[in-house]
Amino acid sequence: NPHFRNVANICFKQATVVADRYHVVRQVYWAMERVRKNEQDKLPDRHRKYFKKSRYLLMKPVEKLSSEEMDRLALIFEMAPRLADAYRIKNEFLSVFHLKSSAEGRPRLVDWLLSVEVMQMPEFNDCTKAYRNWFQEILNSMDVPWSNGYIEGCNNKTKVLKRVCFGMETLIISEREFSSVIHKNRAGALAPTRSLAILFWLYPNY
Repeated sequence: NPHFRNVANICFKQATVVADRYHVVRQVYWAMERVRKNEQDKLPDRHRKYFKKSRYLLMKPVEKLSSEEMDRLALIFEMAPRLADAYRIKNEFLSVFHLKSSAEGRPRLVDWLLSVEVMQMPEFNDCTKAYRNWFQEILNSMDVPWSNGYIEGCNNKTKVLKRVCFGMETLIISEREFSSVIHKNRAGALAPTRSLAILFWLYPNY
């Protein structure tokens, strides 16, 4: 939000404004996902089965792909060449964004923005616009290791918990009551329930 940046510049004149790495990377993933959906919609029904769970494959780091997963991606890219371009664009941005200094990242990010605009992929318009608007803040983030990813993950878990609990009885909200139930369940004195399964998933190390 540009208003936060304006407030920071006014109230903290000596501060260096840094774009959160989680939200920066999310933009390029969203752009690639828009391409995936558009290309999938163009395919006949008999070919759409090959796109099942393709979102997970496209988001998975290249170095962690198995040979079978790479073969699946190759088949998908053969049916959807524009998606192959979007996948390459995403990976090129990640290689730029993972650089350790803004001095090294500045020319690489400029080249990346120009290359994306030359390819004329409208799904990336919002992404490149955001990156240009926050260009210096994105470069600043290359100089520091901070990310809001963990907090966003906790927020997402809370939202998922809220959705799946609609219609269920009120969950335990007291920390002491929650701790008591957890220990009773681990001792075998309490049968597992759906509520407890959700709580164990939310707090695996409790």
